[in-house]
Amino acid sequence: MKTGNLARIGSPNLDSVSPGRGEAQAKGMSGSFAEHLQGTLDAVTTERLNREIETIKYKTGLAEGVSLEEKGTVSLEKQQERLRDAAVELEALFLQQMISAMQRTIPRGEGILRTSQAEKLFREMLDEQWAKVMAESGDIGLAKSLYDQLNQSLLEKDKFNSTA
Repeated sequence: MKTGNLARIGSPNLDSVSPGRGEAQAKGMSGSFAEHLQGTLDAVTTERLNREIETIKYKTGLAEGVSLEEKGTVSLEKQQERLRDAAVELEALFLQQMISAMQRTIPRGEGILRTSQAEKLFREMLDEQWAKVMAESGDIGLAKSLYDQLNQSLLEKDKFNSTA
């Protein structure tokens, strides 16, 4: 979490509420805080997804910072291993988004017990772990399909480089 977001969340809203103003203003303050907290959580989640995508790009050699010499000096087996890992990570990322979308359709926080931010964060982390386990099991098959398709172009490129 960035410290700039914490400074933005903090004192102005808390200082503006005096003890004698009543419960309605306190609810408004907590709603405002909850909105800021949700915005910060959304930003952190987006940043984490972007980092995961950049990691996948780097592992497959598609990142901007990877030089052509570095791409060419890696053995075919190492490239295939990186490709397989990247395909599994991409499948896990896709599954995590799918599981999160499914979780949002379940009504929560109705009745006596309300859903806390901590529970939401825990549920997001649990969804991420489920997605990783599902992707690593290979039962879905998306990673295998991606790997097979991209491995063909990798083999063709290697065959072209060896004949040239």
